[in-house]
Amino acid sequence: MNLDSLITVAGLFVAVYAIIPRVRRLEISLRFGKVGWAILLISMASILYLQFYQTFRSLGLTPSLNLSRWSITPSNASFLIILLMSLALYVYLRIRRLSRSNIVKFREYVFELSREKKYSELFSLIERNINHVARIYNGLFVLSRLQAYLQRYSRDYPDIRSLISELGGSPKEREPMGRDIIHTLLRKCSGLLVRVLPTYEREKEVATEIVHEVLINRNTVKAISEIRPYFALQIFPYEFYENNEFVDTYLRYLAEDTKSVLYHEVRNNQNLAGRDRYALPKRNRLLNYLFEDCKVAERYGVYKPVGEFVIAHLDELYSSSLPDPYNEPMGDFFEEGQWDSKLMVGIRFFDIMVTSALYQNIQWHMWLYYFTHFVERIVRNLDPNEKLVDFHAEWPTKYHYALYEITSCLCKWVSAVDHLPLDQDNVALETTSAHHENGNIPKSSMLALGQIAKQILVTDALSDRFKKYIIDIVYRRYFELRKVAATKPYADALMNSIQCGGFSMGKTSYEYAQYLLDAFEEFDRIPYEIDLSDELRRRLQENVDRSQA
Repeated sequence: MNLDSLITVAGLFVAVYAIIPRVRRLEISLRFGKVGWAILLISMASILYLQFYQTFRSLGLTPSLNLSRWSITPSNASFLIILLMSLALYVYLRIRRLSRSNIVKFREYVFELSREKKYSELFSLIERNINHVARIYNGLFVLSRLQAYLQRYSRDYPDIRSLISELGGSPKEREPMGRDIIHTLLRKCSGLLVRVLPTYEREKEVATEIVHEVLINRNTVKAISEIRPYFALQIFPYEFYENNEFVDTYLRYLAEDTKSVLYHEVRNNQNLAGRDRYALPKRNRLLNYLFEDCKVAERYGVYKPVGEFVIAHLDELYSSSLPDPYNEPMGDFFEEGQWDSKLMVGIRFFDIMVTSALYQNIQWHMWLYYFTHFVERIVRNLDPNEKLVDFHAEWPTKYHYALYEITSCLCKWVSAVDHLPLDQDNVALETTSAHHENGNIPKSSMLALGQIAKQILVTDALSDRFKKYIIDIVYRRYFELRKVAATKPYADALMNSIQCGGFSMGKTSYEYAQYLLDAFEEFDRIPYEIDLSDELRRRLQENVDRSQA
């Protein structure tokens, strides 16, 4: 291989490097390191030596290896060195990973891509190195962990008795003096090692800056939600301290964008796995990740960003000078429009979330009480155009449909006791009074249903016809529970919550109590036993009498 050939090969390497994606070039630069340069320089020096082999031979600076007997000449030896160099660099770059020594350089690349808004390249770079960033972020190194352990040992166990107590022994036991001396010596040695062993705090700070740039920077989080929404699912398992804020911002951006994967997945996640339980197919990667094990949703509090977004959306519509689209007739809203609705995606999100938590025995109400805030604002926003709206329709406006869906969801969670074990932890009833049981989803649904029923019945924004339509759904749920002996306590708890408007404290207003009674007078009681109907009527009448007292 002559000089021209070497120049051609070098030019080829440069050309290939120039056309590969920028993120690959950054990774090569990051991984190359001192060893890579050593391999390259040694190879280049060897090739130059071979190019001037005859000169060095005349100077007596060549080894007597007698390679000519194998037909190895300086020319083909140069070619062999290039092959070996390429192979060595390839293997080295493959096994070389992000480490403490190049974390600062990695941070500069991350900041550079972020500031230039090269988000696709940024996410690819982070994705390929997330394991190593997390390792440095958490300080998962032998020496630093040993240092932390020794520091805890010397701080938490100042004497042998505290150590015995931690290990389960009696602190009053009198230990031999020799053991006290040994322990004192160990503590002193530990103190010396604590000062010597590295903590790698600087490297951890740099890793934290990288995580902040990706998870806290709102521009970056918005780009994740738009460009690589499922990239977030690769971040969640590492449980960075910043994850909660990241999840909050990430879900808000998904909820804001009606073209996001959140809307797509909610629309394509209507199949049931049995009874009222939603199937969570793996193709719906976001919903599957959050709700296949609802402890994930509970840990990150995913109800908060979605709930607060819907509230903000309704407030924005109320304060806007433009007509509120939810006050318009249904049109094709049931078939198509609801899947692009910011209000309805919030309702559907809560439906899938709470239903999954209920069947997974999650002992937390998952803040289904956000529904009461939704209803409060819907009732406030209601102002349908009488010239356009048919008030005799089942759902005169889109707001009416939203009220129906919220009521149906709550009733569904209450009725789940029909087919769930009544001794299940998040179903078992402590009391039939309208007191909070935050670990009981059906009971929490009853309390929310009581608040919603009161908001709907006492407002002037809804017609008496629609009020009766909503409260009839509740009465039917009551009789379904009441006719079975095992679920009778749940029926009592439901009606207690309805009668007091969802709160155990305070006096029920006469107006609300009379609404409940009047609605029941028009309720179709024929499908139900006369004794049960008479019992409920007496109960409602007594509630009216108490409210007048």
